[in-house]
Amino acid sequence: MDTITQMTLGAAVGEAVLGKKIGGRAILWGAVLGTLPDLDVIINPFVDGVVEMRNHRGFTHSLFFCLLFSPIIGSAFNRWYAERAVGWQRWSWMVFLIFGTHILIDTITTYGTQVLYPLSDIPFTTDSMFIIDPFYTLPLLSGLILSLFMKRDSGFRRLANGSGLALSTLYIIWGLGIKSHVHTVFSESFENRFGYHEMLKTTPNGPNTFLWTGYAVRNDTVYNANYSLFDTSQELNFLAIPRNSYLIEPYIDDRAVETLLWFSRGYYTVEKTDSSLYFNDLRFGRDDLWLTDEGNFVWKNRILFNEEGEAHSFEQILPSFDTRSQNISLFMNRIRGK
Repeated sequence: MDTITQMTLGAAVGEAVLGKKIGGRAILWGAVLGTLPDLDVIINPFVDGVVEMRNHRGFTHSLFFCLLFSPIIGSAFNRWYAERAVGWQRWSWMVFLIFGTHILIDTITTYGTQVLYPLSDIPFTTDSMFIIDPFYTLPLLSGLILSLFMKRDSGFRRLANGSGLALSTLYIIWGLGIKSHVHTVFSESFENRFGYHEMLKTTPNGPNTFLWTGYAVRNDTVYNANYSLFDTSQELNFLAIPRNSYLIEPYIDDRAVETLLWFSRGYYTVEKTDSSLYFNDLRFGRDDLWLTDEGNFVWKNRILFNEEGEAHSFEQILPSFDTRSQNISLFMNRIRGK
C-alpha cells in the first residue's frame, strides 16, 4: 500500500495499543514504525534490477522479521521511556502489531509479499485491493484525526480511533467477498467462450473495488477483460495477448529472465523492438487502464545482456501516464457499468 496509508495504519494501531498509556507518542512512533518495513528500498541505488525485485517485500515483510525485531525494538523503547513503566512486553506487542498489519495490507495488493521468507520466496497476495484506495484510508485517517482532539484517557478517543480501524477492516473483508464473486464471473465467462483456462487472476482496476481486471492464461496467450459490479451482463469481452515466450526461451535459465518469470507468476508478454527485448508484467495493467484499443504497459522491463550474451539484469521503463480528461471520463463511466 501507499506510504500515507501505511503511516496512518501504524499510527492508529499504536494509538489503539498504547495511546492511553503514552498519549501522542504512540501515534508518532506508530507512524514511523508503519513505514519501517518499506525501507528495504534504500539499497536500490546500489543494486541491479534483479536484486531490487527479489529484495522488495522480502525479509522486512516476513513473519520472521516481525518475530525477531519486535522484542528488540520493544526493549529499546522500554529503556528510552522507562519512566512510563509500560514494560517491554507491551512495547513489543505494539511493534509486532504495527509490523504485522503492514504486512497484512500489503498481501491484499497485487505486488505480492514474501511472508514466509527465508523459508519460502513465494509472494503471497489476495489481489483484493488496489495499492491506493481512499475507501480504506479515509475512514482510518478520520478516526485517527478525531482522536487527536480528545484527551488520551477519554473513552471517546478510543472509540473514534477504534471505529476507523473497524471500518477499514470491514472494507478489507468487503474486498475479499467481492473478489470471490468477481473471480467466479471471470471464470465462468471465460469457460463459456474458450473452455478451460490454466490460470486466472482478478485484481481491482484502479483505486476502488467496483471495477476489476481479469487475466486468464491458456497455452501461450493471456486473455484480459474488465468487469464492473454495475455491469448488466456477465459475458465479458476478452482481449487476447500473446505471451511470445519463445523470445525468452534461449535465456530461460539466466538470472534476469528467471526473476521476471518468478515475479510475474506467468502473466506477461514479451516484445522485441529493434535490438531490445522487453518483458511486460500484465498484472499492473496499461496506462489506459485497458479502456482503449492500445496503451503502454505500466510494468515494462528492458532486459540487459552482459558480454557473454546472458540475460543478466533488467531496467524498468516507466510510461508517461495518459491522464487526459477523455480517459478519466472513460474510467468513471466504466465503473458505472457503461
